[in-house]
Amino acid sequence: MTTRARSARCYLTPDDAPAKKKVLTEALRLFVRDGLCETSIRDIARATGYTNPALFKHFASKERLALHLFEQCYLNLFHAIEHAMSDQQGYAAQQHALIVTYLELLDADRDALLYVQDNLRHFWPMMPAAVKRSSIVGQVKALLEFGRDEGAVTDAIPVDLMVAGWMGALQQFARIWFFGGFPGPARRHGARLEQLLTRMTAA
Repeated sequence: MTTRARSARCYLTPDDAPAKKKVLTEALRLFVRDGLCETSIRDIARATGYTNPALFKHFASKERLALHLFEQCYLNLFHAIEHAMSDQQGYAAQQHALIVTYLELLDADRDALLYVQDNLRHFWPMMPAAVKRSSIVGQVKALLEFGRDEGAVTDAIPVDLMVAGWMGALQQFARIWFFGGFPGPARRHGARLEQLLTRMTAA
């Protein structure tokens, strides 16, 4: 799988000016480390070495910068999962592909993935309709419904509740891993996470 090489700095494009790339990279780092509300334009300017007017050359406001980062990081996660699962047949193989992709993305650029997780509630209402149709919740729900059709996933628990538990386990793992609670690369813990998630939803 080539997720790692494909996804690092997913919010940058070859056409971005060097200054814009630095602004995006440093802003994302600060948003994840210190919090979206706690990070000011002045903080970003200090981290990049640019003046406030130079930052506004690329983005009209901190909110526009933050929104742009969220959309790019979110769509990268969605499309990486979609691509990985489309290559697999059967519920178990698709579940494995989703988990591995998530963990490889976490290893490749943890800030991008954690930024999506921690700010989804804030930014989702602002997303255009085209982005809202790219639902990661929908991907997980479709996966579990597919597993139910195969007889691998229980029908004793509402699927929406299983989606919440399934996604919550991965997201909480990512947060604890970020703070050093799990050693080594995130990918190292994939087999145990897959075992846990399988047991949570097993028929």
